[in-house]
Amino acid sequence: MKRVVGIAVVALATAGPVATAQQPKDTGADAATFDTAPWREQEAKLPAYPKDERLIRFDTGPTSELRFFIDRDSLSVGEDLVRFTLVAKSDGATNVSYEGIRCSMRERKVYAYGRPDGTWREARDPQWLRIGPPVTDLHRFVLWSDYFCPKRAPIRSANEGLDALKLGRHPEAADSALPDYPIAR
Repeated sequence: MKRVVGIAVVALATAGPVATAQQPKDTGADAATFDTAPWREQEAKLPAYPKDERLIRFDTGPTSELRFFIDRDSLSVGEDLVRFTLVAKSDGATNVSYEGIRCSMRERKVYAYGRPDGTWREARDPQWLRIGPPVTDLHRFVLWSDYFCPKRAPIRSANEGLDALKLGRHPEAADSALPDYPIAR
């Protein structure tokens, strides 16, 4: 009986490569269209801690009690991904985080939080989360829709993002980004 099982295992082991070798391989121009490999994020490296003189303010509208800034030195662009240091200030408090936005999926991730001593504390279990509606996640929604992901695609370079921040909006940002969510009155 052991000999029969052994022959069956050898037969199965050799049949796999033969069957695979006979499958046609698409090498045409549209081969990328059929690529089903999952998206893989490149490793995030924490930037230097932000300095006030390197911050660029962005507007989230008249209802926000916080002032939001992006550290110009931390802005980076990858495949479908924009990373940056976000600084939120109010009277008497400052919050700092290193974050990413995945443009096509309208997702965000926090990689690390800033400490008062100017160091980073890495997030315990960073996960991609959906960017919420403007009433609950306004600053991230504005970064996604108006600055870093025009037409749901990432900016092409950090300089493009810095220009958008300086202009107050990316030139290709859709005017209809906000109607995705009704704003409660």
